[in-house]
Amino acid sequence: MPFFDRVPNSVGQAASSVGSAAAGAIGTFGTIAGEAGRISGAVNNLSNAAASVSALRSINLPPGGNSFGRFAQGAALFGGAVAQTTNAVSSAMGAVGSIGNAISGVGGALGSLGGVGSALGTVSGALGSIGGALSAFGVGGGSADWRARISGVGGELAFPYTPSISIQGGANYEEVAITHQNYSFFAYQNSKAESINISAPYYVEDASQAQQWLKAVSFLRTNTKMFPDGNPPFICKFNAYGNYVFKDIPVIIRSYSVELPNGVDYISAGGSHVPIKSQFTVQLQPIYSREKVKTFNLFSFVNGGSAGFI
Repeated sequence: MPFFDRVPNSVGQAASSVGSAAAGAIGTFGTIAGEAGRISGAVNNLSNAAASVSALRSINLPPGGNSFGRFAQGAALFGGAVAQTTNAVSSAMGAVGSIGNAISGVGGALGSLGGVGSALGTVSGALGSIGGALSAFGVGGGSADWRARISGVGGELAFPYTPSISIQGGANYEEVAITHQNYSFFAYQNSKAESINISAPYYVEDASQAQQWLKAVSFLRTNTKMFPDGNPPFICKFNAYGNYVFKDIPVIIRSYSVELPNGVDYISAGGSHVPIKSQFTVQLQPIYSREKVKTFNLFSFVNGGSAGFI
């Protein structure tokens, strides 16, 4: 039986014992009081010897001090009941103390959890700040297409597999020869953006991807041809890896090559056959008009606000 079920029973039994002992003791006390009254009456009537003897004879004294024995027994029962009640109350108080300790332990645990929650809140806030900072630079920008791609006549060429991209740049200086000097002087002439070289693998697994391969080759062919009226090929836009790497860079396709190896399988695609593995190599040249160059601002460029420049 659980402890909390035993406590009421113990207290109830102790109370019952106390009641029984008290009733017995009170009854004993009543009997003794009655006998004492009769003795007192007999003593008061000493003047009437016959009446006194009659009164004394009517007294029913218990044999062997039975009333006093019953009184002692009742007192013993009462003391035992009180002791039982005291023990039950002590046990109940001990249980209450255990409950208090348990509640204190739970409170301490909840306090610890509160500290953990506060720490998690701090970490969450820090992650949110980092996420905001990264979003400001276009990192992890959700649904934006960060793949390397070239837009031009006939749509765009998006490389389905991550290509290798190399860029070059520099500044030109003219050496000024000065007589009788240990070191030469250099006069700045201009800066230039060199070509962007792309080397991209291309894998084809089914007829749908084979159609995309054909469109990629057609795009490169189309954007290296002049228009019928003699205008030069279209100026394309190059984008890759977010706003702060390549963002709307105006480029012309100077050259390209597509390798069709002989050691791989070919997939049929609407009357054509394309290799399941090939290599694209494209050379792009950034190009700017005079009007575009006039809008260049070095401070804006440093802060990432000059889209289109490289």
